[in-house]
Amino acid sequence: MRRNLLPALPLVALALAGCFRSQRPPPPTLASVAAQLLESVEAEGGVASAYVVDAATGAPLLVHRAHARLLPASTMKVLSTAAALSALGVDYRFRTPVTLEGTQKGGLFEGEVVATASGDPSLGSWRFPETLTSCEQVAEAMWTRGIREWRGSVRVRGADGWLEGPLGPGWEWDDAAYAYSAPPGTFVFRENVVDLSLARAEGAACGAVPEVSVTPTLATFNAVVHLDTAAERPGLSCVRDRGGAGVQCVWRSSAEECPRAASVRLAVDEPQALFAACVEDALERRGVARLLGPINVESPAAPKVLAPPVSEPLLELVSPPLSELVKATNKESLNLYAERLGMRFALERTGAEGFSALRTALVEELARRGLTPRDVRPVDGSGLSRHNLATARGLVEVLRTSLAEPYSDALLDSLPVAGLDGTLKSRPVPPGTEGRLRAKTGTLSGQKAFVGVAERPGDAEHPRVVFALMLGNLDEQPSVTPTAAFDRFAEALLTLPLR
Repeated sequence: MRRNLLPALPLVALALAGCFRSQRPPPPTLASVAAQLLESVEAEGGVASAYVVDAATGAPLLVHRAHARLLPASTMKVLSTAAALSALGVDYRFRTPVTLEGTQKGGLFEGEVVATASGDPSLGSWRFPETLTSCEQVAEAMWTRGIREWRGSVRVRGADGWLEGPLGPGWEWDDAAYAYSAPPGTFVFRENVVDLSLARAEGAACGAVPEVSVTPTLATFNAVVHLDTAAERPGLSCVRDRGGAGVQCVWRSSAEECPRAASVRLAVDEPQALFAACVEDALERRGVARLLGPINVESPAAPKVLAPPVSEPLLELVSPPLSELVKATNKESLNLYAERLGMRFALERTGAEGFSALRTALVEELARRGLTPRDVRPVDGSGLSRHNLATARGLVEVLRTSLAEPYSDALLDSLPVAGLDGTLKSRPVPPGTEGRLRAKTGTLSGQKAFVGVAERPGDAEHPRVVFALMLGNLDEQPSVTPTAAFDRFAEALLTLPLR
């Protein structure tokens, strides 16, 4: 019997070895990592959707509920900025004409300094050197014309435009006070915001009235600040005053922590008043004296100004090229810029502005790309509206089709780079993959979305892919946060086999 058993031992060993080999887990792939992540989201009642395609062919490489409609949030900006680039071109610039409407005799001008609204979202913005000095440019142009005194006012023509109120369709009233919800009317100045700062004097109690300041100092802004010294956590929050043009803010502090200062950036309803005050201030600093009293009063500098008023061009205030505006829009996720670029696109395509015209124009643009409102349902250009809907497939196709158009480099350059800039600056990236993942992010309460491009130079078959990851109905404290899910998804996308 022993002689019969010994020859069988090698066969048993081989069988056991094969058994052990079959129990080893397969190497991870994008598909396996994505499945684990998405299942964990859905196990907690969330909705998860993912779609990855080859950038050149559009061939699907990963599909998970790709037709589920969720809130796109700020990923909607990819559509609005791509649409603007397609219609206007990367070199397009907004031009805001400024005219003198009145009379000039000698060194005295009497009448109105009139700016005609162009929809430029960057006018007066601190983000660009050429727009930061808009008021100084007006003052310098008047000085160059020999004007040393003026009597009259600064006015904006076309400032009312189509604006239907402080909120777009589906925007939350809770957002209305803040800069990210600044109303995108036809005239924008200093991005339609002011900075509100609060400060307690050294040694002052938490209940002491703080010093309140507004920047720019020339702004007229009504803010009422209340104190809450029994809050669980310190903080500053504001809501729009429904009965007026200002805001009501609450500065909270706790017994354990009493902050000495706080600040918040708030939206303004009348940017034309801010522009007028800015120009008046710039003229004064340039040395152009403002005279009071009615027009056509004799002045020592220019007596008997009785000539009929005329309208003469003074200068044009010119924006940076559209490529730079789109870059700011997507890198920093600027809602006001996205809306204004979208409205300019709507004007180009339909001859009208407004959210209804924007929706019509965007639906036509989607159809040009082979998409329907079932793929992407646009309501605004920024993604603030809770009425927007999109599928992962729809977002991917918007971006993928853009890569084949003349403006593709400008759009791609506008997307945040993981680990480098924009809204993805703080995200970790695997060693050796720096600069290879660009994506637009979108965030609303309980919703997170990403759409972007990943470069895979080691993959001869699929060297570039376009992807979307959408997570909805999220729990307040999920076991896997949406940011952590994106980080893991992105790492797999860059480093693992796709299947």
